[in-house]
Amino acid sequence: MLPIIFINCAAAPFIDDIIYGHKTYETRTRDTLRQFVGRRALLAETGNGRPVVRCSAVITCAVPVDDRTTWRKMRRSTRVPSGSLYDWQPGTRRKWLYGLSGVIACWPFVAPEGVRHGRVWMEYIEKEGANNV
Repeated sequence: MLPIIFINCAAAPFIDDIIYGHKTYETRTRDTLRQFVGRRALLAETGNGRPVVRCSAVITCAVPVDDRTTWRKMRRSTRVPSGSLYDWQPGTRRKWLYGLSGVIACWPFVAPEGVRHGRVWMEYIEKEGANNV
């Protein structure tokens, strides 16, 4: 089973930033990706129609950020625009940053149906004889 992690790109081109090496941390408001640390996952662009897989990456670490000062120091690596919905908000207590490495771009394809785990990720079960990503 290969996970497909959904990344909403409606507000910013996050997947492009990952592919070009500018975004080295994916961010979440909860610790939703820890189970993938040390594993390769497909990354799918969402927010503009059906999820489209654009690349894969190894999730290297899960880093909790508990204060605005640390968040500001890390923001450049997240590519989260200042003042955006994904920025540190007045009620934010913690953000989770997940390191991304070994990014491999692939020919974009619509994510196949699989077992979905909310808006966060889905299980992609490769069919026998399919090309590996």
